[in-house]
Formats: sequence, C-alpha cells, structure tokens
Amino acid sequence: MIPILFESGIISIQSLWVFCVIAILVAGYLSIKRLKRRRVDFTLFIKHSSSFFISALILSRVVYFIGHPDTYFPTFDWRTVKNFFSIWDQGFSFWGAFIGFFGMMSYHIKKAGEPFWKWMDALSVPTMVGLLIGYIGTFLGGYAYGIPSDLPWAIQYESFNVRYTVPVHPTQIYYVLYIALLLWGKAKLKKKTEFFKTDGNTVIYFMTSFFFGSFLLEFLRGDDTLLILGWRLPLFIYAAVFLALGFKFIQRIKAYKSKDNGSI
Repeated sequence: MIPILFESGIISIQSLWVFCVIAILVAGYLSIKRLKRRRVDFTLFIKHSSSFFISALILSRVVYFIGHPDTYFPTFDWRTVKNFFSIWDQGFSFWGAFIGFFGMMSYHIKKAGEPFWKWMDALSVPTMVGLLIGYIGTFLGGYAYGIPSDLPWAIQYESFNVRYTVPVHPTQIYYVLYIALLLWGKAKLKKKTEFFKTDGNTVIYFMTSFFFGSFLLEFLRGDDTLLILGWRLPLFIYAAVFLALGFKFIQRIKAYKSKDNGSI
C-alpha cells in the first residue's frame, strides 16, 4: 500500500500517523458538537484534554510493550527501559490508548458530577467515526492485516510490517465497512424507535455490536499478538467484553419494551 506519504532526507511522514491525527481531529470536532447538543459541560472535554491524551499515549505504549515480550525484553536489562522510550518504532496499542483515554475521561466526568451515560452517548458516534478513519490508516500502513487469502479482493503488501509475502485478507477494510454499517444502522433505527433516547443505549448498542464484529474478524487477523493455548489473546478479550455488554444490551431492550411496548 502506501506506508509513507512523504519522505525527504530525515523527514518521513507515514500514512498511519497522518490518518491517526485526522481521526483525532474529526472525532474531537464531532465530540464537541454533540456534547453541546446534549447540553453537558463540554468545557470539561477541552479543559482536561491534555490529561486524556497523555494517559492514552502512556497506556498505549505500556500495553504494546507488554504484548510483545520477544521484541522488547527477551532479557530484562537497561536496554529494556531504553526500548520503552523509543516511541519512534511505532509500537503502540490502540486498545491501550482507548482504555487510557476513556479511563481518564470517566474519572473527570464522575469527579465533576456530570451525567456519565449522556457523555458516553455523545462520544459514541465520534469514536466510531474516528475508528473508521484510523483503520484506513492501518490499511495504508500495513498494520492489523489479515491471514493469507486467495479471494479476488485480497491484497499483497511489500512492507517490513507484514510477515506474509502473499495476498492477505484486508481486515482493516472489513472493519471500515462494518463500522460504516453500524453507523448507518443506528441512523435508520433512530427514525423508527425511541430506544436511543434513553441515556446509555446508544453507546451500549455501538460497543456490543463493535466487539461482536471484532471477535469474528479476529479469526482473519494475521498480525502478531500474544497467544494463549494457540489462540489469539484478543479473541478471549473480545468474547468476554461482548458477552458482558450483550447481557446489558438485552436488559436495556427488555426495559424499553416493558416501558413503551415498543421494539427495535
């Protein structure tokens, strides 16, 4: 694909980071607009944004570092510490960043006494849009790629990031299409039901659906990760989160039906 958009001398602009920046800017803009619309104290988002991003950066690096022990610390010595701070190797975990960002945000939301579920609903759509843009970046950069495939739409990378020299599943594009489907589906359902007017239902819908799709797509992933009993670690994580959220989602559907005699 196009891992590097521009290179001149020591300057190298990589597509992954360009799309990550675009994703953050677009998601941030949409977040402020939606927070204003929901009439919450959106200045909290701006006031503490630096702590959100610092937490995301640190935890992203920590999770990636721990998840790749063979690369970073086959033996623990001073070089292990040096490698941790060598962030130019692009070793970052999306889920580490996600947990760091939303963990710190949740702390400030609850500390300020703000309505937690209203905030999460407002941020759910921007988060999905940001993910969609981010996966385009991973596609161009050769990250989060799939296993070998002989399907007509399989793609072949010529990048050191990809361990396969044969065509692979474009799992990043699968994610883009799936997220787009979730956004479209929510927009269509919103016109037919008042289910999403209850605080928390929007974010539960998105998260349950997203983790279910992530669980299925994980079977097609070919990039390196930790293995447990020969299975990819994210499979267990996605399954556990999906089951927990799915149970909550079903509860909310039942509550909506019993209250309004509606259906979704």
